[in-house]
Amino acid sequence: MELVLPHPGPWLTSQLNDRFGSSKAADRLLQARAVARIRRGAYYEAAAWTGLSEEERHLMVLAAHHEEAARRREAAYAYSHVSAARLHGLHLWNVDSSIHVTTPRCPGRSGRAEDVRIHSGTLLPSELCVLRGLPATTLERTLVDSARIMRRGQAQILLDHGLRLGADREAVDALLASAEGKRGIRTARAAWGLASELSESPGESLLRYLLTLMPFEMPDQQVEVSTRLGRYRLDFAWVKLKVGIEFDGDIKYFAYEPTGEALLRERKRERALMEGGWILLRIEWRDLFDEAGLRRRIAAVLKAGA
Repeated sequence: MELVLPHPGPWLTSQLNDRFGSSKAADRLLQARAVARIRRGAYYEAAAWTGLSEEERHLMVLAAHHEEAARRREAAYAYSHVSAARLHGLHLWNVDSSIHVTTPRCPGRSGRAEDVRIHSGTLLPSELCVLRGLPATTLERTLVDSARIMRRGQAQILLDHGLRLGADREAVDALLASAEGKRGIRTARAAWGLASELSESPGESLLRYLLTLMPFEMPDQQVEVSTRLGRYRLDFAWVKLKVGIEFDGDIKYFAYEPTGEALLRERKRERALMEGGWILLRIEWRDLFDEAGLRRRIAAVLKAGA
């Protein structure tokens, strides 16, 4: 069967069957590897699917779910929690792949799709918005809902990025107050209390959280330092001790320029800082999962600085 579709998808089983005039069109296209099944009863052009990022794939799954729900005329709902976080473009780390929706009433389990997680709750008009054509919770409501079902580090990454995207602090404070006593509120409150719009990556957010667990004075964030080659900015710094921490991520240095050029620029930058009396500690993502080793390294550079 030749695949001639006006767009890559998502497509529902009924849509493919209607287009090709066969009740088995979707199955035949799947067997021919012309389409990929992205969830039960939903498909995407196979070649295009392989070119999508993980987050783009999640968005296509949400679009497929919404199309199916519209055809079934399901009761009012909004995408919430990590599904809404994906629609807002928030940083997420190691979260589940379920479709999260919030509805006024939680329906029975019969007929509920396995990949859908339903949350029962009332959403005010001020807590709703439309993203990518889909009904979703606002940024502030999404931050609070998501943080309440996350582990501490996950919540820190999410809330830091939420602030960078312009979340209203007063609105988040009010939502946290209204959720007093609910499950996960302590984690959400703790992460919000530490939240900073100065964290520029998930790694920096997680590193900053880990630093609060260590017996050191908290460093300043995004500190500008003057050197003979100009002003440079350190991710974290104990200014009086002239000790700095840089979180190294591939995206940070290599996304927009050749690797060799970026490395040379960083080498010159580090040399200029060292000439100015600075001690620089570089941290990679893998270092964040060896807390004892990270604590020893930080203690060593702080001792050298002192």
